[in-house]
Amino acid sequence: MANSLMKKRPSDALLTDLSNICLQLNKEVESEFKGLSKEQLFWNPDKNSWSIAQCFAHLNAFHRFYVPVFTERIRNSRFQEPADYFQSSPLGNSTYLKVKLGKLKNVKRKLKSPKDYNPLINKNLKMENVIEDFLKYQNQMLEVLEKARKINIRKTKTPFSVRPIVKLRLGDAFQYIVFHTERHVEQAKKVMEHPNFPK
Repeated sequence: MANSLMKKRPSDALLTDLSNICLQLNKEVESEFKGLSKEQLFWNPDKNSWSIAQCFAHLNAFHRFYVPVFTERIRNSRFQEPADYFQSSPLGNSTYLKVKLGKLKNVKRKLKSPKDYNPLINKNLKMENVIEDFLKYQNQMLEVLEKARKINIRKTKTPFSVRPIVKLRLGDAFQYIVFHTERHVEQAKKVMEHPNFPK
């Protein structure tokens, strides 16, 4: 394929890279967000922008969908022999590239969040203990990535949260959820950098 990101990669190396991103995000969230006051967590830059709490509520909603699904797919996969290499499908590649940050951790394109996962629309998203919940889900995601080393992450498929009828290769779904998480942690950091952010 012309796109170098669709070339074959060692499966173990991909899972290690994704685990390392999760670990780094955990460190950043622990150090930058865990000590914030309720006022700081719930402060909105404007009526159309998410607060830090809303960024994490959004992420936690995705994790609540994906972590159990990933766990079930790994446990019940018919492909219990890991493959040496992983290659993204064209659909998987385009799916995770939409949420992946640029080299300078900049947002390359604005995306519209699905209504069920948008905290400005869905008022039922859990807003309490969002940082603690996030770190719990991240640790579960690390366990998922470790268990996935024992199966074929190319042949094992999983539904896509935004459109469950669509099936992604497990390796592509992993990249989507990790890069999506990285994107919104960066968004939460930008809220803290706003000149009117409460001190």
